[in-house]
Amino acid sequence: MYKKINSGWLKHWDFELLDIICLEVAFLIAYIIRHRDVFPYLPHLYLRLCILLFAFDIVVVFLMNNYKGILERNKTQELWAVIQHVTVVELMLLLYEFIIQESAEFSRSVFVMSWGFGMALCLGGRLTLKKIVRRKLTSERNQAKLLVIASQDHIAQCAQQLQSKTWRNYRVCAIAIPSDEENDRIDANIPILFGKKQMMEYIRQDVVDEVYIDTFKDKEDLSNQVDMFLGMGITVHISMGFLPDNLPNQIVEKMGGGYVVTTALKTANSIQVTVKRLMDIAGALVGLLITGIIFIFVAPAIKKASPGPVFFVQERIGKNGRPFRMFKFRSMYLDAEERLKDLMDRNEMQGLMFKVENDPRIIGSEKGPGKGIGNFIRRTSLDEFPQFWNVLKGDMSLVGTRPPTVIEYEQYALHHKIRLSMKPGITGLWQISGRNDIKDFEKVVELDAAYIEHWSLVLDIKILFSTIGVVLSRKGSK
Repeated sequence: MYKKINSGWLKHWDFELLDIICLEVAFLIAYIIRHRDVFPYLPHLYLRLCILLFAFDIVVVFLMNNYKGILERNKTQELWAVIQHVTVVELMLLLYEFIIQESAEFSRSVFVMSWGFGMALCLGGRLTLKKIVRRKLTSERNQAKLLVIASQDHIAQCAQQLQSKTWRNYRVCAIAIPSDEENDRIDANIPILFGKKQMMEYIRQDVVDEVYIDTFKDKEDLSNQVDMFLGMGITVHISMGFLPDNLPNQIVEKMGGGYVVTTALKTANSIQVTVKRLMDIAGALVGLLITGIIFIFVAPAIKKASPGPVFFVQERIGKNGRPFRMFKFRSMYLDAEERLKDLMDRNEMQGLMFKVENDPRIIGSEKGPGKGIGNFIRRTSLDEFPQFWNVLKGDMSLVGTRPPTVIEYEQYALHHKIRLSMKPGITGLWQISGRNDIKDFEKVVELDAAYIEHWSLVLDIKILFSTIGVVLSRKGSK
């Protein structure tokens, strides 16, 4: 899923909200200093001015586009931008008082002090927030890994264009050249892939979030390339030129020093992505509280039945191939990983996932089918609760696709990577669709692709409520 950038005055809503808070705080400080009153909202005049300050700030942002290029501005440029912004807002406030003939009742010292405090707070707030945003953008964890497809004679120009902005949310991970002939004269500090075969193997084995296409033979060749990448859940940026027909979710945006047409299987705006993350954080905090309560009862039972760690920690594969450590309550004996190869002939799944009925590796399974603490915590899904820590960290989401093991991932075909185009989740469409009845891995891939293609916040909420029903009824947790 591609996070599209808000356009227009909503693009930097975080800076806008910060400015509003700073101006309101400046107004409050000025009022307290002048009137020795800690609550300016009782007098009718000042209550109205507080509301108008909020409205005038939005109007100024809408008309002046004051945040354009804010991340690229230095401190002097930012100071001048703040002076303009705050001055216009305060003058609009003063003009309003003059028009309705209330300026005599409005303290001039409150106006002057709120103007001065407003500039100081807004400047300090913007510089601080810019540091945070810049650090976030340049963090490898938050940067999308971009594969560039370019011709040999255009690599330098393409790289210069893509890296023309200092603060960007992507980094070039490799350059693919359509020609199969390797050229040692190409000087680059990143991997160079020659021909389609090398490029496909790189995409299969490494993390690729997005692709930038700068060269193509003809319109049909470009259409085939785009369809192939979209089928893997990879976002595609196409350098402006002639474009294929019927691109889904088209967005024209600036990337580096030029414009591109971006297409993805699914897009979401910043607000949707932020709300999903806030839902994850809220759900994770509640889930971890419940996990703590469960730990009191489950931990001693696990220890008693099988000495060893209470938690099972395993490397899994996250978004677009990023590895992370996933946590669960341990429901199997310590040698479960070593015994897996002896059970492969009993695998009930067709494809790259493993499941076997009455798994002998489960703690207490020797007591009989469904017996023992291991089967109990798996049947009730209690083993999944520690994954709320992964959700809080940002490795996982409440709703998504199930993260594969490293062994499974290494066997993936290219079309299987679509499962990884969103963060993995504790629950998902597969879990509420009768997972024990689904034996074919390709069907799992189809369900995951359907979830990604039709994703919405409403769908996530529906899946969460359905998951609660499935867990309480113990359906699909044998």
